Amino acid sequence: MRLLPLAFLLSLAGCAGNVADYVGDRTAIVGPELARYGLDAEQTRCVGARLTAALTPLQLRRLTRTAASVQQSYFGADRLELRDLMHVATTMSDPQIRLELARATEGCGIGAPPPVAEVSPPPPPGTPAERPAEWLNLGSAPTGQSIAVDAATLEREPSARRAWFRLTNPDQPADTGISYLLRIDCTGRTIEALGHRRQDAAGATTEFREYARDSEGPLAVEGGTVMEIAFLALCT
Repeated sequence: MRLLPLAFLLSLAGCAGNVADYVGDRTAIVGPELARYGLDAEQTRCVGARLTAALTPLQLRRLTRTAASVQQSYFGADRLELRDLMHVATTMSDPQIRLELARATEGCGIGAPPPVAEVSPPPPPGTPAERPAEWLNLGSAPTGQSIAVDAATLEREPSARRAWFRLTNPDQPADTGISYLLRIDCTGRTIEALGHRRQDAAGATTEFREYARDSEGPLAVEGGTVMEIAFLALCT
């Protein structure tokens, strides 16, 4: 069988990210930033392994790039801490990154003070709290992660859809109480995270955070991810 030229293979890989991200140890992508934010060697290894198992190389690169831009603690500490990294993640428009970072640190037994005081304002417009949730499982990505939508919150715009979604990993309980408000642009094939909430067993909102607009704009829908599943389910 004729082998493809190396240059051709590299050009294909370049469309999806750095070649080394797919053939090397992906923990090295985010590991240095984890250490810079105060994690020791074992914590860095544990959190890094969990993140690389749950996120794509592109997501890891985005987290690393955003984290690297911060040089001073948001909370007046002498050095960067884990809570600073958690705050960095809350500013990113990809809800999966925030979710997986929280799961990784929790799974590794690492706690961090909340980055900011949480306030529970009324749900944002278009999220009728009086309607019972109607969670519909949309499917699973090749990684095993699944996504569900609360059909009771679905809003249809001329070329977009807005609703609350929740993400579930294979090793996580089906309902963590955390969901994300996403706006899917059907024409532009992008997704923007608008906020997240935490609900108790009775469905009452105990925490709500609205996200600032990302300066880079909404993220393109990536193939093979739960975000693509959401796009296909609501826009096609």
